[in-house]
Amino acid sequence: MINSVPRSSGGNAMKHKFRHVVNNILINLTQPRPTRAVYAIIFILSFGILILLFSALGAHVPSPSHANLGPDVAGMADGRSSSFYSGKASVSSVSNTHSHRMAIIIPYLPPSDGASPTFPSYFDLFAMSAAGSASHIDFLIFHCFIPPQLLPDVSTLPSNVKLIDLNSDISSEQNNQCGLAKLFTRVTDQRQEQQLMETPLDQVIPTLSSQIMDFPYILVEYKPAFGHIFADYLTDYSHWGYSDIDVVFGDMTRWIDTDEWNEYDIVTYGFGDQDKLYLRGQFTFHKNDPKVVNQLWRHCKYLSEMDIRYSKRYESVRKFESAEGCYSQAVIRRKDIKVKWAVKAFSDVGEGSPVYTQGMYLSLGSAPSWTSSRSYVPKSVLYTAADVHSGKRLLDLSTNWFEDKTKYVLYNQKDVSLQQYEGAKSKVETYRSLYESGDEEAKDVKCMYWAPKDYQMDICTVEGTVSSDDVVTLENGVLYKQKFRLRNDAFPPGINSFPFFHFQEWKRVYRSTQLLMSKHARSAASPGLIVTKEGSLPLFNTESTSWRKRNKLGKPKIVSNDWMVSDTGSTSSRQSSNKFCLKSSLKGYPKGATVCNVSASWMGARASDSSSQSTLVEGLAAVNIIRSPATTSKLRGKKKGDATIPSWWDEKLFDAVNGVTLSLTLQITSADMKDESVVKNLLSLADSNIYTWGTHQPSLLLIYLDASAEDGELLTRTRELVNETFGTMDSETPQTAHLKGSLVTIVESEEPSVSRKALMNMAAHAAPTRWIVTGLELERGLVLSKETALYATREALVHTNMPGHAFVIPQFASTRDDTRANAKKEENVFLTERHLFSSVGADLLPMIREKQTMSSNLEDFDCMKCSGKKPVALKEKDDDEPGVGGGETFGDDEVEETSPDEEEEGEDQQRRRLTELSSFEKSAEQQLEDLWWNLSVVQVYGTAGGFNSKVKTSLSTVSKAEDHIEVALLSLLDRSNDHEQYLRHFDKSPILMIDRNGPRKGMMTLDLAAEVEEFRGKRCYNLLRLAQLAALGYNINVLQGVFAASYPKTRAAVCKKEKTQRCDCELESEATIKQLLIDEVKRPGKIAVLMNEFESKVNQ
Repeated sequence: MINSVPRSSGGNAMKHKFRHVVNNILINLTQPRPTRAVYAIIFILSFGILILLFSALGAHVPSPSHANLGPDVAGMADGRSSSFYSGKASVSSVSNTHSHRMAIIIPYLPPSDGASPTFPSYFDLFAMSAAGSASHIDFLIFHCFIPPQLLPDVSTLPSNVKLIDLNSDISSEQNNQCGLAKLFTRVTDQRQEQQLMETPLDQVIPTLSSQIMDFPYILVEYKPAFGHIFADYLTDYSHWGYSDIDVVFGDMTRWIDTDEWNEYDIVTYGFGDQDKLYLRGQFTFHKNDPKVVNQLWRHCKYLSEMDIRYSKRYESVRKFESAEGCYSQAVIRRKDIKVKWAVKAFSDVGEGSPVYTQGMYLSLGSAPSWTSSRSYVPKSVLYTAADVHSGKRLLDLSTNWFEDKTKYVLYNQKDVSLQQYEGAKSKVETYRSLYESGDEEAKDVKCMYWAPKDYQMDICTVEGTVSSDDVVTLENGVLYKQKFRLRNDAFPPGINSFPFFHFQEWKRVYRSTQLLMSKHARSAASPGLIVTKEGSLPLFNTESTSWRKRNKLGKPKIVSNDWMVSDTGSTSSRQSSNKFCLKSSLKGYPKGATVCNVSASWMGARASDSSSQSTLVEGLAAVNIIRSPATTSKLRGKKKGDATIPSWWDEKLFDAVNGVTLSLTLQITSADMKDESVVKNLLSLADSNIYTWGTHQPSLLLIYLDASAEDGELLTRTRELVNETFGTMDSETPQTAHLKGSLVTIVESEEPSVSRKALMNMAAHAAPTRWIVTGLELERGLVLSKETALYATREALVHTNMPGHAFVIPQFASTRDDTRANAKKEENVFLTERHLFSSVGADLLPMIREKQTMSSNLEDFDCMKCSGKKPVALKEKDDDEPGVGGGETFGDDEVEETSPDEEEEGEDQQRRRLTELSSFEKSAEQQLEDLWWNLSVVQVYGTAGGFNSKVKTSLSTVSKAEDHIEVALLSLLDRSNDHEQYLRHFDKSPILMIDRNGPRKGMMTLDLAAEVEEFRGKRCYNLLRLAQLAALGYNINVLQGVFAASYPKTRAAVCKKEKTQRCDCELESEATIKQLLIDEVKRPGKIAVLMNEFESKVNQ
């Protein structure tokens, strides 16, 4: 029986399983089966999905990783420690599928003129453009003395731009030296072997290191020897070359001809000045021939006998030596190499060129998609108008014209040169040949002011014999020239194109905020950029200039998330990598040029206790995050206990798309620190605004501390006060619960005061949401009204798919404290409890409108008065006086009549009429306040009448008011004296709620209209940003129902001992201030013109 049980059970189990199988078969047989057509459709769809998956996974999108560097170099490039240069390091190419690959070597040190120790403001433009050459060219950038906090974000760099930090090579006792110095001494290798060194190597290295630290421009002296100096990094390259960072690269791989790769030993690209036969520092490349080509520099004794040059006996006569002189002579005198001087460059030399009138177009081609092939590589194509009269051709041309393989066949035939030779070769005569023929005067020729006279006879061709359309070659020791022209069928008519643009003049005046669009142009799938003297402009795609382009179903396109990948600001998981200039000074030359002395960056932020001591680096502000919504959250890439990676935002606490971030800034000077009550009150005021804002939306407070105080205890105590007010607690209390969604950061440097506009930019760029409220002056005792966050969120939701808005929040000074809040408390209640004011109510509106207790003139109530110039007083109309331009009375809808002629009035004609009739008698600020009052009445009373029957809020009236506001703001940019003075001395910082998405696709607010950080001072073009937004086509409106106000208690609480302060712009040069203003007016003006031109083209 025992043995029979399992057999019986097993048999039953088998029977049940068999029945189950039979039943399934019978069920399937009785069900209707799919037809062959259905099977075919399923097969096709499955096959298509597989193709998409394999294509997406295999698409070759350049990676930012430096893993392809050699084992030693990779550690330096990726920020890991590395041993000193051992002579065995190498840099492998990203893709060695081609027989030719070039390494462009660029050493870089920060300037020694007091500038912040970082790469120049145009580095992102250079790097972004260099990605278009990734198939054949790598850029090896060796640098020293740049703190990690100010290095570019490696994740945003293209794979072929490799940063190699030679500072990490230096031992602790030599930490004031640059590793480049030791590398450069390789030029003395033969003298070392022959034991001829006049100065020992251990003396040459520190002397040279000191030289390049004090005079970084002397790095160019060593360009000819880069092939020898960096030989161990070049083992995998067929060619090497040198260039500069002040270059925008185009389609380099298309422009380098086959004969230049194969036949020539040296090729140099110029912009039409090849009558001077020097090897251009902006772009020259060589065959990687260690025995011959890489040793041509030895003719130059300032290199090969460096030990003599740096000996003590030559210390007093040591001077700069241009490599373009000696090295060029050494090459020209050779008979065993082949050299080419080609005309393949744009330059900004000469203000009458199309580069100045039309700008330099940089197209990035079609963006990668899910169907991109494995062979996809980024594109960079440079072009501009052939002359100053051909600008319209640029606007009519598709941004991706070069991808049209049927229309531009020759451009897409990679084996066809883009330049066509004409006629026969003829010999070129230099002044050396004239001198050898007996012409004694030839020895006095000088065609290059920057090169010593000794080299001029070999470099200078006989005047008039070589023109700008000649290509010059050196073959078997003989110089030849030959005419060339661009192939007609390779380019659109009226268009010029070259492989790179050298902006050697514009770089002198570029500021970082002018070029922000360059950083994320590729990740944002932008059509490209237009590089101008005033900065980078968006290149609008003629196929989609507007956000409001509808899809096939007629529904508006969703645009909410574009800012997350397109602008340079932060998101909930990514910090902004921008550098913010807290302090700048005059550069001296040219006019309008400034130098940034102190920078700050979120990439260098540390999560730390505010009471801890910050380590200050010269030219770099310390950034310490003391409180964050994600303090206890695990961040991507963050290791436990790693304080160098700051806690960032917790995206679970808010809606990034429809959320609004309150962005606050506060400066605490050393004078403030001497009065602890002032510090406490300032912090309490900031806390009150965060409390008013609430926990449903994120808030951000950026506190600047002056670390220059001699009394270190004051600074330490101030840090402690900040920590007591905002520091992260182990367990939250009711008093700190409102800080749940707040990011609080301390920024420190040894500058007594810094640019408030820079702090505003830095704070705004840390916001994790699409909408940002910025501009509130805590130092004036301003407090937001309650329910501000509620009304702000409502507007954000309403405008989810209507981008390009800026809402103004009015600000007032109250003559009395709110009797409904804290009325019966003691005088010092401000120190212990938050000072809040009710939201707009039925009893409050009359007080504001009739100016009974609220005034919009904050300056009259300031504790500290401004010394210096007063703002130009502008005549204001009475509110009841009729007129146009914002001063008319709001009447009833029925009263207003429109004539048939007015109804038929065109948009352009209406704009001209508005401009002609809109006077400056009533300021834009007053018009905005009027509109806010009328809309707020409707908000409170639920009717347009309210307590004043004159109130009118029909759509037509509001629209007309908005038009008048826009015209008033635009008039501020016309630079007439009255308007410019009003713009300059406007004494309030506008409180704005801005949309990070601009009115057109490709326009990002934080990048297009950042505050001008160089305009320091309380009264220094505060209204400029709002005027720029109006020029750029933003809809300027008011945030109805909310306001900010100061009260007697808040003003008294933050009142400082000093009774006067300097308020005017703090730059010491009026010429520089004027030039900065011109640039900031021209840039949005040019964008507006481009935007209108492209929009009209699309609508045709």
